[in-house]
Amino acid sequence: MEMKENIKKHKGALISVVGILVGVILMLSDGLLPNSEKHKETEKEGYYDVRFYTESLEQRIGDLCTSIAGITEANILLTLDCSTEYVYAQNITESKGGENINFTTDYVIVSNNEENNTVQLLEIYPKIRGIAVVCTGGDDIETKQKIIDLLSAALGIPSNRIKVAGT
Repeated sequence: MEMKENIKKHKGALISVVGILVGVILMLSDGLLPNSEKHKETEKEGYYDVRFYTESLEQRIGDLCTSIAGITEANILLTLDCSTEYVYAQNITESKGGENINFTTDYVIVSNNEENNTVQLLEIYPKIRGIAVVCTGGDDIETKQKIIDLLSAALGIPSNRIKVAGT
């Protein structure tokens, strides 16, 4: 009887301790499961792919800007709409149930070496949201307009999303 009374008395604290223990166990087991490790690797790869893509574009845009007469240095900052989008192959099956037509979609999966992989059809890189350019001569109105026109045409983004400043 005394033990039941102690449990009732400390019920809130006991629930908190059990909750914390469950949380710790889940956090520890997340890193041990093969799927979660694979998910973490994919996240990392996706992050580095987008980072590499952004840095590569910034470098190419900087090179383009410095090819304009009067610009010897250019620092570029890009902002992107989202991360990379992947499109996977799918099987769509149609089934008739009375007057209704139902569609079922399943991803195409290829098995090899005890691994199942979806079939990736397309990788869509993120769109550029805006560009900031800081360069020598960037305060000159004519130079600024050359850069804006060049980048707008080359990248297919509106000129109001390109900002240029001088150093």
